[in-house]
Amino acid sequence: MDTFDGLARREQLTALGHSGAAIRNAVRHGTLVVPRRGWVATVRAPLRAVRAVELGGRLGGSSALASYGVWVDDDDVLVVSCTPTASRLPDLRPGERRVWMTPTFAPNARTTWRVSLEDAILQLARTATREELISTIDSAVNKGLLPKRSRLALYAALPRRFGKVARDVDGASMSGTETRLRLALRAAGYRVECQVTIPGVGVVDLLVEGWLVLELDSKEHHGSPEQQARDRARDGNAVLSAYGHERFMWSQVRYSMEWCMAVVEQRVRDGRPDRTPLDRRTHLKLARNS
Repeated sequence: MDTFDGLARREQLTALGHSGAAIRNAVRHGTLVVPRRGWVATVRAPLRAVRAVELGGRLGGSSALASYGVWVDDDDVLVVSCTPTASRLPDLRPGERRVWMTPTFAPNARTTWRVSLEDAILQLARTATREELISTIDSAVNKGLLPKRSRLALYAALPRRFGKVARDVDGASMSGTETRLRLALRAAGYRVECQVTIPGVGVVDLLVEGWLVLELDSKEHHGSPEQQARDRARDGNAVLSAYGHERFMWSQVRYSMEWCMAVVEQRVRDGRPDRTPLDRRTHLKLARNS
């Protein structure tokens, strides 16, 4: 069962050599439970996946994407993917939604409790904005889950309103927030680089016009005192290297993009800090002491 992340169809177990009697015995002793006819699960199975199976489908859309570790803007609703021929399905609870779709891409043979990554993206594309979709694809590419051949097939299957989406996917961004801000900045005509290494500072999220560092903070990676101390040291080192810098919370990028863009516009208008960076030896000495 660990091979299937704790949730499998009975035929997957029999294909590995387990008899029907052995499976029934495991169910009788409580080692396995039956969420729906033809399926068995252990206590370690993903709860949302088990619920999707109970509802007669598989994890789909944003719920499937989250299970792959891919960025999605919202994952509050449980999305259950069902085939158009499915019938006699249980009623949904609040916070649950069905999508009806014949699979376009073959699911992973191991985790059949969720749709393929490509189909999950296609389902998301039914309601997502262009920026949301690009953020998700960017994340999948960054994590190495969408090789070039798979991307080309996915782009061909996307709705026509997402034409030429490939040109805005680069896979460099470490989060959907970075992708969203990168897209907005480039649309405004700024030169933007992602995940740039600056000596004495480290890898920064975005570099605008070659000198303005933009860092995007999440609670997960920037909330502790230790993380905040590290961030302030990086900000100081950017100043010592004659770079400008600004920090935005992910929520500001998500819900106050116009304000973020106004801040960047003003900083660029003010121009690069008019100072000569400290020589490398002094800079590194100060950085070690920060």
